[in-house]
Amino acid sequence: MFRSHAPPRANGIGAFIAARPRVYYRPNDRRGGREGRASRRRRVPAAAIGMMNGPFRITSTLRRIIVNTGWLFSLRVLRILVGLFVSVWVARYLGPDRFGSFSYAIAFITLFTPIAQLGLKELVVRDIVREPAARAEIMGTAFFLRLGGGAIAFAGASLSILLVRDEQVVRFMTAIVAFGLLFSAFETIELWFQSKVEAKYPVVARAVALIVASAAKVAMILLRAPVVAFAAVAAFEMVAIAVGFLVVYRLSGFRLAEWRFRLARARELLAQCWTLVLAGVLSIIYLRIDQVMLGGMLGDGAVGVYSTAVRLSEVWYFVPIAVSTSVFPALVRARERDVALYGRRLQQLYDFLAGLALVTAIAVTIVAGPLVRILFGERYAGAAPILSIHIWAGLFVFLRAGLGRWLITEGYMTFFFYSNAIGCAANVLLNLYLIPRYGGVGAATASIVTYFLATFGACFIYRPARPAGRMMALALAVPVRAPLRFFRRKRDA
Repeated sequence: MFRSHAPPRANGIGAFIAARPRVYYRPNDRRGGREGRASRRRRVPAAAIGMMNGPFRITSTLRRIIVNTGWLFSLRVLRILVGLFVSVWVARYLGPDRFGSFSYAIAFITLFTPIAQLGLKELVVRDIVREPAARAEIMGTAFFLRLGGGAIAFAGASLSILLVRDEQVVRFMTAIVAFGLLFSAFETIELWFQSKVEAKYPVVARAVALIVASAAKVAMILLRAPVVAFAAVAAFEMVAIAVGFLVVYRLSGFRLAEWRFRLARARELLAQCWTLVLAGVLSIIYLRIDQVMLGGMLGDGAVGVYSTAVRLSEVWYFVPIAVSTSVFPALVRARERDVALYGRRLQQLYDFLAGLALVTAIAVTIVAGPLVRILFGERYAGAAPILSIHIWAGLFVFLRAGLGRWLITEGYMTFFFYSNAIGCAANVLLNLYLIPRYGGVGAATASIVTYFLATFGACFIYRPARPAGRMMALALAVPVRAPLRFFRRKRDA
């Protein structure tokens, strides 16, 4: 009754679409009913008929997932467009020194965000899905835990800055922005919407807060406000997000008064989250410690120039996440069906991400000088060589997006901890050596080496990840492999 047809050979991302073998009904199908008539009229994929008329009715679920992903993607695009425009204007207004002070305060606060978040995101979503009747208890317990984490982060950041910086303005801005961490506890509401696959409402709340905060920054520029005012706007955005979450939660028919704290639940969550907090701290350190160390060694002006280059370099980082997330389900299906096919699909993903990163890096390297001068002005001209170097770190960021999906598929979660530890140690040591000698260029070079070690080098230290390391090595050679494959096919044809 069924006939299997091998899928056509495809390359790159197109191969993921063809990953599932097509099974057709024969034209001489003698069954009665709608399915038999449809298969006799034309060869209809059996999977399609099964989805439409069989027991696997997941159309509504797929629609919700697609819509949910669309809302999340739209927020990301809005943040990139609005954030980049306003950041450029703020940087031009403040100048390298004051913008560097502001960027230093933000980077310093970022080091404490894992403590405020406590790594509870995935755990809370998981528990709400498993125990929907315990929603009030789970959310109430998570809220108070995160409120305590926010208080610890606020106190830690406000006191730590006194030990590393003498400038009163930097200390004051750090304390102001750190105060906003207290309101991050209200992000617990967002986790409830995530458990329901309803991103629309928290996305709207975040988008409104982003637009209002961006308008406030523009107003500060027009009013010629001091740099401290921009730190206040950053804290205000966190408060606005919390208010927005409260509004959408209330409009959904729920109240915070229903929440309750349970000590046994808190102990259970804390027992599971401490490793996630530690991994998060290590990750943030190796991603953001360069700006903190640069400010401590060379001053805020160097941080201002460096941070503009980093902003332009990292604006592309959402692309590999979107690509790898889109192909992840097909990758999982390929693993369940055929290990060899799974390996080919994974290699194609790495090749695509490496090729995309290389094209982006080459293009940005060529236009780095004019791009920086047009957007930020001559005062930030020193960011051009930093950008032309830092953009190459994106090669390993792109590959890590694919590596992360492979690690999740295979269940090698401990790799994240080890790779973050390697990246943290390498970044600190390299910056200690390179920043005093080469400034921002040295910090950008340290970033490339760090991302290389944390993504590629760690695979050969962690034995189970060595197959992925070999695949990424092949992907790095895609500029040579692609022409050879092309000429080989032309010859065989």
